[in-house]
Amino acid sequence: MKYAKLISTLIFESSDGEKYKYDIFQDFPAADFYAVIHAQQEVSTEKYGNCPTWIVINGYLRLGPLNPVACDEECKAHFMNHY
Repeated sequence: MKYAKLISTLIFESSDGEKYKYDIFQDFPAADFYAVIHAQQEVSTEKYGNCPTWIVINGYLRLGPLNPVACDEECKAHFMNHY
């Protein structure tokens, strides 16, 4: 059976006020780590008006480290270099 476990969620705010979320997962049985990157945007809804919503961007980020703390640091470095 293959499955993934959510290990950590990190939320960063860029210098221009944009918010980004990294959901870090561990894939089993391979035990590989990866992150799903989201950006927060206002989405207009009929019932609730404008709502902040997380939109998946850039697909998956494969992470090299073999432990959750190192994955957090790798995601932080990715954010600093790209946003």
